[in-house]
Amino acid sequence: MNLIESLLTGLDEARRHWGQTLLSLLGLILGTGSIVTVLALFGGQTALTEQFLNEVGGRGTIIVSDRESSAHPGARELASKRLTFRDAQYLRDRATALAAVSPGWARQLSYRAGNKSFSGQVIGTTPAYMIINDIKPLVGRYLSDLDVLHQARVTVLGWKYADSLFGRAPAALGKIVSIGDKSYRVVGVLEREEFYFAAWENNALEYRNERAYIPISTAITQYSATDRLDFLTLKARPAVGGMAAQTQVRSLLFARHGVEDFDIRSSGQGAGQQSGQFLLLFNFIFLVVGVVSLITGGIVIANILLASVVERVREFGTRMALGATAGGIFAHVLAEVLVVTVIGGLLGLGLGAALTGIVARVMQMPAVVSPFIATVSLGTAVSVGLVAGLFPALRASRLAPVEALRYA
Repeated sequence: MNLIESLLTGLDEARRHWGQTLLSLLGLILGTGSIVTVLALFGGQTALTEQFLNEVGGRGTIIVSDRESSAHPGARELASKRLTFRDAQYLRDRATALAAVSPGWARQLSYRAGNKSFSGQVIGTTPAYMIINDIKPLVGRYLSDLDVLHQARVTVLGWKYADSLFGRAPAALGKIVSIGDKSYRVVGVLEREEFYFAAWENNALEYRNERAYIPISTAITQYSATDRLDFLTLKARPAVGGMAAQTQVRSLLFARHGVEDFDIRSSGQGAGQQSGQFLLLFNFIFLVVGVVSLITGGIVIANILLASVVERVREFGTRMALGATAGGIFAHVLAEVLVVTVIGGLLGLGLGAALTGIVARVMQMPAVVSPFIATVSLGTAVSVGLVAGLFPALRASRLAPVEALRYA
């Protein structure tokens, strides 16, 4: 009996003993469905994270900031000036792995326009910051090199601040706003930025709507006694990659400071952490259900096949008496198992797709059953079924032809 005949026989056996087939399939269906749902949710969250990273500059965007001082700092740490504007210039000149360098200065200052006032974040930076972080003006423009060179009193407002101060965000263009008791002309208003990892979470990009940007040179001269920076925003060259760029930046800054008193991280690190933790717990539960269901399904398949082998001793013995080899009987039983597990896997795949749609709708999170997920889930189900069928198939192949006489 060849493989095709074995598969057809297996399909006929599944049809004739549909009750046993259904019992053996139940665990596989539930297990496969759970695994499909878990992988689809993970895939959706991964796609969201990648989309968020693109919103904040994409992979290769690096943030450097001062590290908290040690409890007992050494001489080198005490002598270090920490991050300064000169560090930014040094990296711009020496770091071959970087495509762009933008120094950053941040303070909480008062805003006032007319009779409206509040406190909020102010960022001192350079034109490269817009390029690195993919910032887009709604009206007007962003900061220019001339603004930095001449320490211009100009500002670019985030959408929410412009809307709060002037009633309508575009209306802020060309107006005068007081920031920290210094007057600035608004030369640009940024687009409103929104991104949600889950329906129940807040806007992950709201912080960009709640700030104003001024030239780094203006920030230092107007509000600081030194050229100390709060952060550096860097962009790695695509051909080099983020990790290699971080290594080079760490080496160059260590050489300048004499001590590693700075932290380097990728932009967007920790994004969606709250929804990610909830999803991890949710997926863990589904994964446990899936694994237990698959194991249970495998045990049920093994038990039913063992019972089936006992019932078909005469059939197997007769076939071997007529010339069938032990290997042929072994392959025949495994072919029958393959039919059952493929059916179970396909039904589980359908259940998983339906369950994924329901979960995604209820949780309002993206989840897509990709061809890769379908292949992995189906392959897992088939593998479990085949492993479960090995012992019954081995037992059937070891039957002696004379055993058939006892069941004649």
